[in-house]
Amino acid sequence: MIIANFGGILNLILFLFTLLGLGYYAYLCVFSPNTIVTRYEIGEKAVPIVRVVATFIIPTLIIGVWILFRENGPQGCWIFFVYSALISFFQVILSWAQRLKIVDPDAKSDVSDDVIGHVFLAIAVYLIYSLSEVIYI
Repeated sequence: MIIANFGGILNLILFLFTLLGLGYYAYLCVFSPNTIVTRYEIGEKAVPIVRVVATFIIPTLIIGVWILFRENGPQGCWIFFVYSALISFFQVILSWAQRLKIVDPDAKSDVSDDVIGHVFLAIAVYLIYSLSEVIYI
């Protein structure tokens, strides 16, 4: 039933991968903010801000899990997929702006973050396209 709601196994796997990414990031922000603080060298005073970021991630994760188990799956849930795509899009834009020294030229950057942003953007765009007949009902 869940596979049928998502129009196939590939869509379901990509959706689950997205939820896994959200879950991992939520875990880091709530239970291990020092990992993020240390990785980006932003200082101990940034821990509360990292936890504030979690307040945006956790509801998105909860809604994604709700979509996974609801009777109609992603039907009519276009805003969730567009929101996910926009988050990834702005992560990619900010990443490029940082690399080109347009914003925060002294910030520590990591190629893996760039790759992750691009991958999640590609997944979000693919899911919007692939599920368009279902999510826009």
